[in-house]
Amino acid sequence: MRWRDVGAAVGAFAIGLVLFALGYPLDSWTGVVTLGASAASLLVLRRYPWVSLTIAAVALTADWIVGPNLVSIFILANALYDRAEKGSARVGRALMIGAVGASLIFTAVGLVTQDGLAGVLLGVQAALFTVLPVDTALTVRRHRQTAVVERERATVERERAEQTARLAELDQRAAVAAERTRVARDLHDLVANDLSVIALHSTAALARPGSDDTTRQSLEVIRKHSVSGLAEMRHLIDVLRAGEGVGSPAEARLDQVDALIERVREAGTEATLRVDGDVRTLSPAVELAGYRILQEALANAGKHASGQPVEATLRYRPDALTLIVDNPLPASTAAFPLTGGAGVLGMTERATLVGGALDAGPRDGRWRVHAEIPL
Repeated sequence: MRWRDVGAAVGAFAIGLVLFALGYPLDSWTGVVTLGASAASLLVLRRYPWVSLTIAAVALTADWIVGPNLVSIFILANALYDRAEKGSARVGRALMIGAVGASLIFTAVGLVTQDGLAGVLLGVQAALFTVLPVDTALTVRRHRQTAVVERERATVERERAEQTARLAELDQRAAVAAERTRVARDLHDLVANDLSVIALHSTAALARPGSDDTTRQSLEVIRKHSVSGLAEMRHLIDVLRAGEGVGSPAEARLDQVDALIERVREAGTEATLRVDGDVRTLSPAVELAGYRILQEALANAGKHASGQPVEATLRYRPDALTLIVDNPLPASTAAFPLTGGAGVLGMTERATLVGGALDAGPRDGRWRVHAEIPL
């Protein structure tokens, strides 16, 4: 029993007494007793609803004999609503049948004991306080059950959509894995094999006596770069087959730029590196993008402007990383792609992927690659 129930019972009893005091018909103190019984039924409505309904029905029947009280009528209507709304569907049907039957009985009694219109009104009143509460409760319960069904249906649809998305993702991953395997196979069969042949032939040529120093130096550079490229290619192939991210390129860092410049020098290009600002370790994505942009720009300079000095600048700023590769244009600009080729496009894409920008082109007789990557 809760204090709320006690308050409801006391309040209902007090309202009934006020109605009696205001002149509501009261033939004897029996009406007060039946009112008290009706109010007392509210005390057990939560815990024993059927007991509460029985007490309210009996009290109202007795109250009707001595003079009905509106409070008792409302208490019975409340008990009927509670049972119809919280009970099973079978209970709801039984209460509806009982309410309709009681209304018909009251109508018949009214027609026998009173004038025709008064008897009909008695039946209508009985229906208002019995059939209407039960019907309202059944409607509320039906809407609630419909809402539950809709929620369950929405949950099923959402789970089905999530499952479809997971299956689509699995299919996409399978397709990506198949593409990685194909690319790895092509790299192995085409590029890696060619690099192996270059490394083997350059090694064999170095083992052959009689070569002059210039030839041996060139062969050493060829062998060193082919072996290095082959190792990186094999690592990339392994990563592609394992289904990881970018592979060996992710190992490229800006602290390896000195070694990159040294390899460019060994290839016969005069290269210098200038590093400004607060040198520090950046995010892996920025480190990778910066290294690859420098690598591609230096390779392009050595390829298209062979013999020309190349200046590389790496500038660490608080909010950005600046990369500049600058070299004189060759005497014949036909050897240099003034509009940029696949290499420039690749560098631009790398800069864009990390939120940066890249500009490449001729300026005052020189070719400059300028990249800005935000930190």
